[in-house]
Amino acid sequence: MLRQVAVGVLVHESEFLQSNTVAVQGRAGVLLIDAGITSAEMATIANDLQELGQPVVAGFSTHPHWDHVLWHAMFGEVPRYGTARCVASIHDLRSHTDWRPA
Repeated sequence: MLRQVAVGVLVHESEFLQSNTVAVQGRAGVLLIDAGITSAEMATIANDLQELGQPVVAGFSTHPHWDHVLWHAMFGEVPRYGTARCVASIHDLRSHTDWRPA
């Protein structure tokens, strides 16, 4: 469940790990930061945003740990960004043929 922590800033704390998803509201929708960990919690976040009439317009991963680069189809096909280190790490991971099982 998303909770407001400041004007235009919503947060979801994962029940799986001590990790937060942050949604920053803008005119066109939200920037979703560190989108979540489990499929169920990401679906909950997506549903909460839909109920608020706030589409996801972009995603951002703060660092390349697996629990910060995940995404859910319910967030949509939107641009996703990360730090240079994060992007390089994910590109490296995906350059290996066995990246999905890893």
